[in-house]
Amino acid sequence: MKQSPSLVFESDAFAVIPGEDEQTNPGIVGKSLALWLAEQLRSAGFSAGEIIAEDFGWCIPVDANSHSLYVACAGTGETQDQWRVYAFVEGAVIARLRGQDRSAESLATLFAAVRRCLESAPGIRGLREELI
Repeated sequence: MKQSPSLVFESDAFAVIPGEDEQTNPGIVGKSLALWLAEQLRSAGFSAGEIIAEDFGWCIPVDANSHSLYVACAGTGETQDQWRVYAFVEGAVIARLRGQDRSAESLATLFAAVRRCLESAPGIRGLREELI
């Protein structure tokens, strides 16, 4: 798995949906952020699928050719208005063997789009990049 840096920010725009952490680990929220970001990515021309719950947060699957591409969204747990978003890619084994692996390029393109979505959104404060 390859992963982008995290984008961490503050925003009151993403309400916690009652019971959402029952689908993830206790205290892990971010469903409303994932729903919003999936729509933003669709508007930016990405084929974002329906969000899915994982134990670490809410994931947005994004169509890619020879690999699986996702955006993960979750609260940081430090304050109710602090969020963490990052992109990651899995797979591409056959493409790597053939010397045709474009997963790093796809990951970089998606990460840049996510960053643009967050930078242009009103109500997002203190956007910063952190290495995981």
